[in-house]
Amino acid sequence: MLYPAAPPRLAGIGFDDTVTAHTGLNLSSDLLGAFYNPYAAVPSLHFGYALLVGVALAVLAERRWVRVLGAVYPAFMLFDIVATGNHFFVDATVGGLVTVAGWWVARALLAPTPARLPTALRPVVAAS
Repeated sequence: MLYPAAPPRLAGIGFDDTVTAHTGLNLSSDLLGAFYNPYAAVPSLHFGYALLVGVALAVLAERRWVRVLGAVYPAFMLFDIVATGNHFFVDATVGGLVTVAGWWVARALLAPTPARLPTALRPVVAAS
């Protein structure tokens, strides 16, 4: 946020802006740029979100084909964001790390403690 890093398509290293080239939309225009930061490529929350959704599907889905789809979804997103020049592999790695860190923090904050449990579920402590 403090030091945005340009995505490969804007870094001048030979990647084409596939979205602009094939759709006619200029993602760097003032109009579209007002809705997002076109230079903020790190971390890749495209990949972080795909990792979160993919793991949730792989773990929680009842149907096997949905679990398999969830397991491969992050890999497809990784391919897509790198192939279209929107992120480097390191951007995706950092996005995955941010997502995992967020999950750890959320889990710690939401971990059941005796004070949060309903009275009937609280552990009984023997008085000595």
